[in-house]
Amino acid sequence: MSIRRLQYQIDYTHIITFKEEYKPIIMPYFSFDGLEYAIDNENSIHESVRLIFRKENLAIFIRKEGLTFMFEGDINDLKNSNGVIKFFWDIFEQIKSLKGYIKSTRHALIVHEVSIKEKDEVESILNNPPFFSLNPFGALNEFSCIYEFNKSDILHKLQFGNYSQKDIPLHDLSPFRTSFNKDLFDNVGMMARLELVELEKTPTHSKFKSILSKAEECISSLNIFENGK
Repeated sequence: MSIRRLQYQIDYTHIITFKEEYKPIIMPYFSFDGLEYAIDNENSIHESVRLIFRKENLAIFIRKEGLTFMFEGDINDLKNSNGVIKFFWDIFEQIKSLKGYIKSTRHALIVHEVSIKEKDEVESILNNPPFFSLNPFGALNEFSCIYEFNKSDILHKLQFGNYSQKDIPLHDLSPFRTSFNKDLFDNVGMMARLELVELEKTPTHSKFKSILSKAEECISSLNIFENGK
């Protein structure tokens, strides 16, 4: 089991003055080698910016109603507050200082996990899915199970099923085409997408690590990657 792609988002009350205030926050990052950026809905109230740090395999999306980062690689790199995730938290601190900022409302985490398996093993699961008490269709080409539940005041949205290469563009599993995810190509296995949403007025790196730990525990406890049981 391995988290292949991670996305974390903080939502806050709409900053009406965002378009007029955000540019000084991002200016220091334009001196970074390899930085790519794009501005969406320019000159409108919905103006937003994407900062793409190719060397760090990290992208940050800054909007009037939220701040998001997307990462491809070893998630242990994100558990160090002085690692690549520092860009995200530095920007968030600056956003909180804007005149139009009122409050944060929630944070959300999405992780995609893939376990590469032998083709025979996946075919066996498709021929006799152990996750269904009733399967009137016989052998399957694809399957997906979806669960949604609340636990400890956190909304969980879990989807899992078999994995094939076509899931790469479908779920944008390798946005930076890193060597970390090179085994996703030309292989099959099992995959899961887990989204956790929690009301949170004071997001911090420590609270990010806490919700990430809950995501790891949730996937591990289900044991869906071990022989399809």
